Amino acid sequence: MATYIKSGFRAALRQPFATIVLFLYQMGWGILLYKLVQGVLVPLMHRYPGGEQPKQALQLFLAEGQFQLVKTDLSHSYLWWLAALLVVRMLLTPILNSGVYYSLTHSQQNAGYRFFRGIKELMLPFLIAYVVRISLSLLPLIWLFPKAQKQFAHTTSYEQAALQLLPWLLGMLVYGFLLHLLFMYVQFAIAAKLGILSTVITFVRSLLPIIGLALILLIASGLLAGVTVTATYIWAGLVALIIYQLFPLFHIFFQMWAITSQYQLLSAKMNG
Repeated sequence: MATYIKSGFRAALRQPFATIVLFLYQMGWGILLYKLVQGVLVPLMHRYPGGEQPKQALQLFLAEGQFQLVKTDLSHSYLWWLAALLVVRMLLTPILNSGVYYSLTHSQQNAGYRFFRGIKELMLPFLIAYVVRISLSLLPLIWLFPKAQKQFAHTTSYEQAALQLLPWLLGMLVYGFLLHLLFMYVQFAIAAKLGILSTVITFVRSLLPIIGLALILLIASGLLAGVTVTATYIWAGLVALIIYQLFPLFHIFFQMWAITSQYQLLSAKMNG
């Protein structure tokens, strides 16, 4: 396991172009969402009654907001915006992944060239794989959604219904996590032309080390987030600001590290 982590770390260091592109993409997406939310919430909060106002003012504010959401088309434009952003996100994700995975599997080529060549050559198969993965991820909801409706209809409180559905929700998380790993290997196969069936067989045979490797780097990424938050509280000021601004870049690098480590494991199993 340590061998794959070390070799994956070295491989991630050789992907500076892909890492920077993903960082800029995440930053741009965050700014876009921030501006959208700001445009909705700031005008709304101007009308929010302050603490010195009577309780009836808050109740009136909430009742008016509920009326506008339910009885008018005020929310329709925002919902259309969110739907459009979701579609754009679903299109951009496989496109960027095609560049990342091609760049990883063709490291002998120029960094920028191989990234855009990957987008050109693999965009369509990666888009198909992404659609299949999303469809499989949502498939259990066909069974889970009616079950949730039944639970909420026959329980006295939302908390009780949520507790009863918790095991199924945890199962959905585990299912989604395994699908994420499986399609990571499918994308390796597409990018490196390894053969999807043989790669899936290798994935099944090596499932335990694959999960262990993913969990180790996931925990490490979580620890980094915890250290970052703690450091911003301890070292307030310029140091905290620098650490906070650098965290997204380190987070993207950890994501790249997780991918490259899994590819090192796959290469060892396929060649072993």
